[in-house]
Amino acid sequence: MTNKYYETAQTDLDFFFKPQSIAIIGASGDAKKPGGRPIEGLLTKGYAGKIFPVNPRYERIAGLKCYPSVIDISEPVDLAIISVPAKLVLDMFRDCVKKKVKAVIIFSSGFAETGEEGNRLQQEITDLARQHSIRVLGPNCLGIINIPGSVMASFGTIVNLDPVLPTSLGFVTQSGAYGVMVYARALQQGVGFSSFVSVGNEADLEFSDFIGYLLEDPNTKLIGGYMEGAKNGSKLRKVAERAAELQKPILLIKVGRSSAGSRAASSHTGSLAGDDLVYEAFFRQMGIIRIETLDELTSFAILHRSARKAAGRNVAILSASGGGGVVLADKCEGVGLNVPELTGDTKCRLEQVLPSFGSARNPIDPTGQILTEPTLMAKCMEVILKDDNIDMVILNVGLNHEGADVMVEGMIEQYNASDKPIVFVTTDTTEDPESEKLVNKIQNTGIPLMFEGYHAVDAMEKLVWYQERAAKIVQKDKQVDKSSEAQLPVKTKQLLKNSKNLTEYQCKQLLKAYGLPITQEGLATSAEMAIGIAADIGYPVVMKIQSPEILHKTEAKGIKLNLASAKEVKDAYHDIISNAKNYDPQAEIHGVLVQEMVGGGVEVIVGSSRDPVFGNAIIFGLGGIFVEALKDVALRIAPITRVDVEEMIKEIKGYAVLEGLRGRPAANLEAITDVILKISRFVIEYDIKELDINPLIVTDKGAKIVDALIIRN
Repeated sequence: MTNKYYETAQTDLDFFFKPQSIAIIGASGDAKKPGGRPIEGLLTKGYAGKIFPVNPRYERIAGLKCYPSVIDISEPVDLAIISVPAKLVLDMFRDCVKKKVKAVIIFSSGFAETGEEGNRLQQEITDLARQHSIRVLGPNCLGIINIPGSVMASFGTIVNLDPVLPTSLGFVTQSGAYGVMVYARALQQGVGFSSFVSVGNEADLEFSDFIGYLLEDPNTKLIGGYMEGAKNGSKLRKVAERAAELQKPILLIKVGRSSAGSRAASSHTGSLAGDDLVYEAFFRQMGIIRIETLDELTSFAILHRSARKAAGRNVAILSASGGGGVVLADKCEGVGLNVPELTGDTKCRLEQVLPSFGSARNPIDPTGQILTEPTLMAKCMEVILKDDNIDMVILNVGLNHEGADVMVEGMIEQYNASDKPIVFVTTDTTEDPESEKLVNKIQNTGIPLMFEGYHAVDAMEKLVWYQERAAKIVQKDKQVDKSSEAQLPVKTKQLLKNSKNLTEYQCKQLLKAYGLPITQEGLATSAEMAIGIAADIGYPVVMKIQSPEILHKTEAKGIKLNLASAKEVKDAYHDIISNAKNYDPQAEIHGVLVQEMVGGGVEVIVGSSRDPVFGNAIIFGLGGIFVEALKDVALRIAPITRVDVEEMIKEIKGYAVLEGLRGRPAANLEAITDVILKISRFVIEYDIKELDINPLIVTDKGAKIVDALIIRN
């Protein structure tokens, strides 16, 4: 069946993860070769299905009958692995079609990654697969490992590694070699995998397809991944929404933060919406945790598998080292966690159990008294865990001292009596046999244990952030806001359809028709007409050249400000027309816009730029010179909701300006919200490439669009 969240049928991918039979085309008797390692892995890890080596040069491999071709296998084949030179792959794939194989993994390289000819060959395979409903992983991939089914359909050396319990992390990677490194190192750090997928060139199935499949896998509790770029932003969005619904975190290492990949654009908005900013915004919006290092992945996995949720961001730190506790407190507050002062009954009870020279503040310092009173840590834990104002606890203590075993027993007892997230941090290494025993004991009871305080703090912050984010995604009012939707008149729609670039006047008339607030203005085609419009509006006024070829009017000296009389308007009209013709003699000039001079308020920018992967990115920030100087903007992917907009507004560093400074009235945030929501709908509905409102002037009374640019295609 097809899950409602995905375009790919879940049962299609079952043949990769749960095949009843596997054929290895290009099988080898050498377990170190790509055609040999899967056979060794399947046999040594106890794969229960049937294994069919395929190679006309062998009669038997590893004690198994070897077939000249996949067509010669008399029994059904669910999954075929192709491990032959690129020039032979297409023929082998055609054999799979004849055999009616359900799924194919292509290890072989030499396809789209090599150039035009390789890309053509890859497309042939893709077309053939689609015609015959065969799903393909690769080419140029390391394949799949599925631990619960002992499916070792990979030539990576990791097939030889023993699994680590619990097997709860699913991992999908666009780099096979990097993925193998992550897999091996994570096992060393005590994090077990349910599945590993190397997607290669994604000729058919892609990164998001496998993330979506693993979300529905009961053995997979969280998902990690290495991503260079998404192929289908809409599909990844659906997957992220499903992950939030299932409460299964997705943690991604996304490379490509540099400006080298950013796109040039015609508008302010386009230049601000660089590739990585779009990914960053998408991840934040959709609850995907972006990570930089393997340690972030493993520490989160260790904390997450305790299956405990934090009620808030308040952390208590119980540290046998006063200095260590202060360091942890600084780290907590540095990432947005709170280390609240302990008060009332909690403080009184702590003072009763602590020595007089200990500290009942937060961090709590029992001092070296734990060496002579090993039950002291547990006593402190009991008090702290009963405080409703404490959501999480970090325990920082060494294990290489006499009485440590008694101390650990008491701490385990308190851990089991609570449902709050608790992390045990110790800097002791496992070189000491007694410490190693205690480390193993702590880990075996399920207590998250880490050897670096920052990893503990980072994992806690990510856990809280994910819980907050996922809750917002699934809540009912997170659905797309459709209030006050407008429809453009037929004539206006036609203008939009037939024009690539529009003048400011045309843009604002479109936006006005869609229910957005614009300035009082009129288009003049003569000086006398300009004087009449100015008189109707009232002085002072602004005048601007209107030409679809002159998008940046300042460069053409096509703007005049603060005009206060009929003579000034007349002179300005002639100057603007003359300047425009000198700037671009071929430009089509529609006339001069005469517009009210808006004073006061705060200038903000609202815009949209179409990203090739995710679609329309919506931008908000302080406008005017602040856009160029500070680039202080918030970004989300359309469609967006009221919740998204409220977050965007508060996210910018200049939010304090909107709240009102030095007695100035606060900006009307509801007016800003209404504009952003309508722009989000407008750019999708009318297929807008770029839209730039800069500035939108906002007062305490409302908002007005002062300048606008729309690029259709």
